[in-house]
Amino acid sequence: MTPRRILVPTDFSPSADAALAHAGSLADRFRVPLHLLHVVHETNTDLYGLGDAKVHIDRLREEAESAARARLAELAPDRAVQEVHTAVARHPEGNVVDAIEQYVLDSAIDLVVMGTHGRQGLGRFVLGSVANRLVRRGVAPVLTVRSGEEEAPAAPVAYDNILAPIDFSDHSKAALRLSKEVASQYGATQHLLFVAEKRVLPTFSDTGIPGVGVVEMDPEIVANAGEALDELSASVGGPEVTTAHHVEEGDVAQAIIDFADAHEADLIVMATRGLTGIDRFVLGSNTERVVRTAPCPVLTVPPSPDAPPDD
Repeated sequence: MTPRRILVPTDFSPSADAALAHAGSLADRFRVPLHLLHVVHETNTDLYGLGDAKVHIDRLREEAESAARARLAELAPDRAVQEVHTAVARHPEGNVVDAIEQYVLDSAIDLVVMGTHGRQGLGRFVLGSVANRLVRRGVAPVLTVRSGEEEAPAAPVAYDNILAPIDFSDHSKAALRLSKEVASQYGATQHLLFVAEKRVLPTFSDTGIPGVGVVEMDPEIVANAGEALDELSASVGGPEVTTAHHVEEGDVAQAIIDFADAHEADLIVMATRGLTGIDRFVLGSNTERVVRTAPCPVLTVPPSPDAPPDD
């Protein structure tokens, strides 16, 4: 679970620059190569009966690629130890997600860092678009730097408090292992959080009158969660890090967000899938809500390729 190659897809927006600051810090800590990628939109003029425009389009595209390479060269940090690679990809009709995914596969990227807001227009890096879709595809862990960070941090990026939500699924174990690796590099305190979910569900009386009821988790599970978190942390291996265990009750996503805010978390590391049944950490549900509204960057960890599908 240790990152070996880190990729920053950039559209040269301030949000992408903020993502680059985080990626550069991680590359320095893990002493691994850093990759910068920009995707240039390719237009097929033949679809519109405009074959004569192809020469003009090709020239503009070449100029765009040349300008992109120059800007990437300016962005590339001067690293004394690890390598820095820059690339310009071309993809028909601006399918940025496909272009990024192909680069991840071709270059064996195992961590993508990107902003959640970007420039207006084709292929903008917006949550619900490129970043969200890339996380959904699960080709690699993705660290999203949310829209609130409009500019690159003035001070060097540091993670002092790392939050790892746990539901005891195999997927959350993988996220925990990566969380420990990052915490070790930064000397951070790792906070393991188990949320005992409370659900408000509609109910109907014998007469058909609607109402609401609260479904709570078994109290015995809640009482033993702290000890179980301690055992889980030891079982996944990895470096020894300072770890605190926490058990909260309530809505899963909101509890994670509130905890991150109250404990000044610098990073949240969580799985994109979890236990079936109670409430899974699934995109479109808890993970997406956390990525969208968390007060800090969120590192989402997809299932391994050989993980069994959800029931």
